[in-house]
Amino acid sequence: AGIKQCLEARSGVLLSGVKPELVVVSPLTRTLQTAHIMFHSKGIPFIVHDICRERWGKYTCDKRRTAKEIKDDMTGIFAKTHESIDFDSFGFEEEEDKKWTEKRESDESCCARGVDLLKWLATRPENDIAVVTHSSFLRHLFRAFGFSLDKKDMKKLHRKHGNAEIRSVTLALHRGFYPEGTWTEDDVFIPAHPSFRKGKWAYAAASIQKMHAKIRPPKP
Repeated sequence: AGIKQCLEARSGVLLSGVKPELVVVSPLTRTLQTAHIMFHSKGIPFIVHDICRERWGKYTCDKRRTAKEIKDDMTGIFAKTHESIDFDSFGFEEEEDKKWTEKRESDESCCARGVDLLKWLATRPENDIAVVTHSSFLRHLFRAFGFSLDKKDMKKLHRKHGNAEIRSVTLALHRGFYPEGTWTEDDVFIPAHPSFRKGKWAYAAASIQKMHAKIRPPKP
């Protein structure tokens, strides 16, 4: 059922002409499988990022396997369709999943992690980015916003996501939403991390291509 839902969602993406410049995916096996089904063979690089993993704790289905096990299982799948995927830059803080405990991650922690993801996404050089993540994580992310909306709109924003559901989000930044960095006298923000630079220091399309070229396809 899950594969069928992903294939139907992929068909919808292809028909709509949507082609993100980057796919960011949670390091859990189920999201890596979903990301591959949804976006393989489109020439889009993948980055695995621990920040968008499912809310951890209590349930064993939300416990990550070791980094080696995941890479051993998934590298061949992505290599078969010649995908470029970066497992190591952001995917695994440690070999073992030391975040998972018998106690569920707090609502406050999960909401804050969702906001941190948006900050990271908003300062990427790409304009269109797909994120493949989890329902509980997304529910917490969206519940960090929208309390000034009409109740009907707020309920719609805060509802639980369905399997393989696609939502479109446009990020609008203000100063309090940026990561570490400095502002110039010309009111231009310079992120501390060079790959995040925008404005006068933005990457040109050719520079983005060079950056993506560093994400080499895994060896079979």
